Parts: sequence; structure tokens; C-alpha cells
Amino acid sequence: MTPETVLTRSESASYEIVADEAILIDINTGTYFSLNSVGTEFWQRIDGERSIGSIAVELAEKYSVESQMVTNDLIELATKMMEEGLVS
Repeated sequence: MTPETVLTRSESASYEIVADEAILIDINTGTYFSLNSVGTEFWQRIDGERSIGSIAVELAEKYSVESQMVTNDLIELATKMMEEGLVS
């Protein structure tokens, strides 16, 4: 997975946001995944059009942090989400 990777949410992924944090559930497997507020913002931006890198730039600007650090963290998170079948 690279910064140029474009993700789409799995059709079997359902989610609910509670107190700015998302709980993701794969309705086929029952696997659940929880996200902190930044992870939730990443999830909400996954649209099948924007790359991980472009989302990282948006979040880095919003939080005034280094974009490369955000990119690395999002790639790590996206890899875990892909392993759980929540994104492709």
C-alpha cells in the first residue's frame, strides 16, 4: 500500500459514530473495529476517489502536523482495515 492507493469501503462494512469515534462492523463476519477521532475522519473521507496521501494532507493541515507522519499512520491503519475486509 502506498500514498497513491485509493480505497473504497466494503459493501459489508457498517458503521456508527459515537462521541466522534467510529465503530466499524463487517456484517458478513461480525468483526468489529473501533477508530479514534482522526481514524474516523479518515474513514469518512474514504470515497473511492481520493488517495491515502491526499487524505493525509487534508488531515495534516487540519491538525497542523507533518503530512508524512500522517501518511505513514494512515497506511498502517488502511492495511489493518484491508486485512479485516473493511476496505478494498
